[in-house]
Formats: sequence, structure tokens, C-alpha cells
Amino acid sequence: MLIAKDITKIYQTAEGENRVLDNLSFHGKKGEFCIVTGKSGCGKSTLLNVLSCLDTASGGQLEICGKPIGTDHRQICRIRREDIAFIFQGYNLISSLTAQENVELGLKYKKIPRQKRKLLAEKALCQVGMEHRCGYLPHQLSGGQQQRVAVARAVVLQPKILFCDEPTGNLDAESAALVLDKIMQLKNSGTLVVMITHDLSLLPLADRFFCLEKGKLMPVQ
Repeated sequence: MLIAKDITKIYQTAEGENRVLDNLSFHGKKGEFCIVTGKSGCGKSTLLNVLSCLDTASGGQLEICGKPIGTDHRQICRIRREDIAFIFQGYNLISSLTAQENVELGLKYKKIPRQKRKLLAEKALCQVGMEHRCGYLPHQLSGGQQQRVAVARAVVLQPKILFCDEPTGNLDAESAALVLDKIMQLKNSGTLVVMITHDLSLLPLADRFFCLEKGKLMPVQ
């Protein structure tokens, strides 16, 4: 479902070359929950961005759902639209859109008819306990409420791959438990989940656990 082979990511700095990812390889399967941890600044977010096509690798090969990833921008946008969803620590909601409009947006890009996407968004918001906040803008919501909307936005797409970047990092215990519950529901329905986290208490949930060290993924038993 997700195959990365010999991935490198190099940044040029004033001090010279910074090789953040160094011939890194990864293979994620349907219905698998993979957690990646590592020290701050080791390149975890860079890895997630490259695997999810938010950023391009300096070298190597990437394949998502059987589709080799090249440089065709339209193909990359189509894959992100059809196969991938995200949950970020910073929520990444569009400030000018209501909770419902944020959840509907991905469905709109998928060309789901207006009435159907309205019903799907309402259902997703209900699943995360946000049915009473559908018309609220992000700044009118607490951090936990914003993350619930972000989870609804991911869940409603029923993605083949879900990428999570510290999705519970800023949340209270109740909101964190709800977020994890919805992530596990997606996993159990066949979604590949790739999560970056510092929270070692989540490791028992993972099918596989990796540590990113010196630009490489090291499996941890």
C-alpha cells in the first residue's frame, strides 16, 4: 500500500549539506498501524511530509496504492485527494470555514454531490461529538474541539492511508481518547495508519514501531 525505497532528503544550509533522510526504506500494509518516534529535530515531520507527498524526496522511489510517484503535479494532487488523509497536531483547519465546511471540503474535491457531502459531514461531526458546533468557525472552538473537527475531516474521507503528526499532543485525556478511538476504527476498516508521536504510551496500539535515527528507520521490537 505504501512503499518507500532508498528515500533521501537533503537540505542545503549555510553550513553545508544536511541529509535528513538517508537511503530510508519503509513498507506499510493495509490495516496496519505504524508508529514512528525519535528525538526532536531528527526529521520525523520531514519523513511524514515526503511519504504523504506534501514534500518531494531528493532521491529514491515512492509508491502509494500501487501508483509510482513521479513529478506529475496533477497525479500527486489526485493521489492526495483520493487515497490520503491527514491529522495534524496544529489542526490545520481553514479559519474562514465553519466546522461543517471544513469537513465537507475534501468531499467537495472528490466531487461528491452537495447534499450527500452535507449528510456525510454531519454524520462525521456527530461521531466525534461536534454536532452542536457545525456552524462554528475554528477560532470559536477550543483546541480539543478543533482536533475533533480535524478527525471528522479525515474520517469522512475513508482514506486508504492516514498520516498523523502528533495528533494527541495538545489534547486533554478525553479528547485524546476519542481521537485514538477514531484512528483505530479506521485501521480496523483497512486503513494504513502512519503516526509520528513522542507519546510512548501509544506504542502498545501499534503493529510496528520504528525509531528514526540518523536519517534511517530502525524497527524496535
